[in-house]
Amino acid sequence: MKNYLKLEMSCDSIGDITMKADFVKCTFDKCSILNDKDEEYIPTKGDKLYFMPGVNVPRVKMKDLTLQYGIKSVRNIEDATHIFTSRSTEHKMTHGIWLYHMPTDMFRIVFDAVKDEMDDHYSENIREALEHYTEDRIVFDYSTANTLRNGQNKNLKKSVTKEMDKLLYNSHAATVPDPHYIDFVDEIMGTACYDESQLLKYINGEDAVIIDADMFNQLSTMFESSDDDNHILAMEIMANCKYMESLLYLELLFKEYSYDISNRHTKNHVNFKSLISFLGKDKNYLGTNIDDVMESLINKQVLTEEHVLIILDRYHEEIENGGDRGFFKVKTITLNDVAHAALNKNFTYTVKDDFVPEVNLDQETEFTPEENEALEEILSNLDINTVEEELLELEETPFFTEDELNATEKGPEDESNNNQIEEENGRDGFEWF
Repeated sequence: MKNYLKLEMSCDSIGDITMKADFVKCTFDKCSILNDKDEEYIPTKGDKLYFMPGVNVPRVKMKDLTLQYGIKSVRNIEDATHIFTSRSTEHKMTHGIWLYHMPTDMFRIVFDAVKDEMDDHYSENIREALEHYTEDRIVFDYSTANTLRNGQNKNLKKSVTKEMDKLLYNSHAATVPDPHYIDFVDEIMGTACYDESQLLKYINGEDAVIIDADMFNQLSTMFESSDDDNHILAMEIMANCKYMESLLYLELLFKEYSYDISNRHTKNHVNFKSLISFLGKDKNYLGTNIDDVMESLINKQVLTEEHVLIILDRYHEEIENGGDRGFFKVKTITLNDVAHAALNKNFTYTVKDDFVPEVNLDQETEFTPEENEALEEILSNLDINTVEEELLELEETPFFTEDELNATEKGPEDESNNNQIEEENGRDGFEWF
């Protein structure tokens, strides 16, 4: 982030101008102040973890992780070996505002045009601010932009060019650090951090329950109950399960029962907030559609063909009625029974061609379980000693017999000459060519 000169300017009805200058730290770049570390975090003994603002890791469960893996959290970022952030970290540390800006040299022209009409206190304030200012632009809010456009001062109007006037109608989004983090933002700008989901997947321990198809049906029954206590209990089970192994059915529960979940105070419990953070959802809107489910599975790198079939078994009618989705596309079109009967034949129309999988030649060949079993049986029946003896015999056995070697030494020319002599000595004495 840069320290930009921020101008506050006003002009009264008789043309008197006041101008103040201050500095504001901000950036107009759309990039994040933090960089995501694109690798998996694996807890290792001795790790020191620092949590950025907005990270939802329950203290009680962090103690369990400390005992299980020998890791610990630290208060100073300088002591950390691993830094964790969340999707709300930047919102906690920064906020957005709209600002206008113009080149610094352009503003100097305006200032030179009106400085003699300003109070010495104001003109000196601006002069000192500009004296050592090196940034390429100055910034200002809507009120100052309006003054520059419409201020009732002759010299001011003359100094505002057409090029400048265009700038005064276009504001820009800027990111400004919260006062509590103004120095900290500079310190951590561009730091590579792990997303909290990399740690949260370990948070419930090895003894946590896995939500499978049967458990999903039980939780669904609890959510469909009119008893609020059942809803709360179901949410507690969700919050304390193994996240990665339960990911598909967790997402399906949010798809089916996001309204009920949103209306329960349990969503604000630290354990459930951890689940929401892991899934990357917004606590204020927990609505989940089919594409959200697929995206979650893909992003967490756990999508399987079985997952896709489970989703299609449950929601194929929804997909049929809605047509193409983000991750589900219509491949062929067919006719209903009446139209098929009229044609008296099956009919399909291909909309999308078959996907051609990429072939990675460097990738190791994967065998089916049946092939692996057959290979193991062959290997188990091999006698290593016998194989070694056979190889030695092959090494000692010559490739050619003695007669073959002698024939080879004569060469093809000798053989052809003999044939020609025999023909010349034949019974007819005729010379053959």
